[in-house]
Amino acid sequence: MTVVDDAATAPFACQDDDGLVHAAVVKSRAIRCALSRICGVCGEVLARPIAFLGPENEALDGLFTFPPTHVTCAHEAIEAGTSLGQPEPPRTWLVVTTGGFDLVRPTRRGDPVLFHPNSVIDTTPSPPPSP
Repeated sequence: MTVVDDAATAPFACQDDDGLVHAAVVKSRAIRCALSRICGVCGEVLARPIAFLGPENEALDGLFTFPPTHVTCAHEAIEAGTSLGQPEPPRTWLVVTTGGFDLVRPTRRGDPVLFHPNSVIDTTPSPPPSP
């Protein structure tokens, strides 16, 4: 478990219930985002369309490690240079907008929670954050 300092700008899904900020997505928060339909970035209730963001391999596989977000939150998080649970921010984020998603629960203890968009509307590359 890696704890980081910047709680003010940390995504909701990377904070635990005690307020500690982690470099990776916190599993209990990821599940809460899915079941309560709340944004992994801001923690507020989601409305459609829903956005998923991740590196190209996640978009191609249709399985994302970061919970669903508002479309605006996705773009703001990318612009801020947030790693969103990735070991490091990818050179290009892909933003997938969808009408819905499925929670893919881990099959083994310790495996990550994944999210599968089920009604994809659009997939767009997002430019890298401004320097």
